Amino acid sequence: MELKHRYKPKEEWGIEGYLCSDCHIEKMKEFASKPKQKQVEEPECCVLCKEELGDVAVKPRWQWEMESGTLLCQPCFARKEAEYNKKLNFCATCGAKMGFIRYNPKPAWKIQGQMCRGCWDARNKQK
Repeated sequence: MELKHRYKPKEEWGIEGYLCSDCHIEKMKEFASKPKQKQVEEPECCVLCKEELGDVAVKPRWQWEMESGTLLCQPCFARKEAEYNKKLNFCATCGAKMGFIRYNPKPAWKIQGQMCRGCWDARNKQK
């Protein structure tokens, strides 16, 4: 039987392949009627320093490329914010304050951050 609309089953259903609409609705009803098991809550900890967070938990910024759902304590958040601002606003090689024009290093150089024109030109001349 060819399916006009294919429905992807949820992972917890343990089904491979696609379902027709009738089968998908039946499985949804079956799993919706089951009582959910309560999970034991563990105290949340900061991802970086492993300290217990308590009431003060901060989500990391998306630019930091950390896993989603992670939380940081205030001191770690401030430290990470300072590192990110330094990486964004200062040359990665000489540490000079970046102007309006910024240069991205070539991937072969394996440099994290951006570079000023002088450092980029000097590095580009090296071979």
